[in-house]
Amino acid sequence: MLMSFLSFDAITVLVMFLGSLTLIELGRRMGKKHLDEEGRIAMSGLGAVEGAVFALIGLLIAFTLSGALQRYDDLRTLIVEEANALRVANDRLDMLDEPDRGQVRAHLKSYLEARLSLYKENMTFSIVDNMSVYDPDQLTKIAEIRKKLWDSAVAAGARAPTTVPSSLILPALNEVFSVAGERAGANERHPPRIIYLMLLGLGLTGSLLAGFGMAAGRQRSFLHIAAFTTAMSLALFIITDMEYPRQGLITTTHFDRFLEKVLEEMK
Repeated sequence: MLMSFLSFDAITVLVMFLGSLTLIELGRRMGKKHLDEEGRIAMSGLGAVEGAVFALIGLLIAFTLSGALQRYDDLRTLIVEEANALRVANDRLDMLDEPDRGQVRAHLKSYLEARLSLYKENMTFSIVDNMSVYDPDQLTKIAEIRKKLWDSAVAAGARAPTTVPSSLILPALNEVFSVAGERAGANERHPPRIIYLMLLGLGLTGSLLAGFGMAAGRQRSFLHIAAFTTAMSLALFIITDMEYPRQGLITTTHFDRFLEKVLEEMK
């Protein structure tokens, strides 16, 4: 099932927000009923259970947020590494004589343009596979340009008077392709879906317990209800949005300037 990631993210946050509000009210009513039947003394000792659950929620949020931030930083680092690898490959093409130099550089430029276009194209999100889905035509185009680039570099190196150009240019191109592969893998490196389900489930369970604890008060504290539901929903949104920085509001697109700068140098 394919859909817009922002739509998926918005639905998830809405489920958390509305579900949290509902369960807080349900928990409060359950708490009042329990209080009326058993008396205030029956509420003693429940704080330990609530504290354990909320501690687990905090631990899980910290764990998933830390992991999402680490993967976000890794993606930004890989963008810079790809830009550096492309710059090195472009510089080493100066070792070739014309017209080989111009031909290989033209293919390298086309490869970089196709790579930039890939991440600027509209992407969809697969709920079943928990992954971003890129334009298959663009991926095919990149593969074709990559083959032309490699074949032209090999042919140009064979025509060179020495083996020095091939020994330097081909490893540089290998590094360019290798970093691209690492970026593709990093884009799909996410926690198991059970972690998100656990976070959602614990958040809703915490809402129920929070409402149950509020039963000891005479009136609802709308400030506390709003703060709790908003905090849980915002935490879930930030974590899921950061896991897919090419599709959500938290993005790595500003780091494309390193690749765009290399493209300008090629022109």
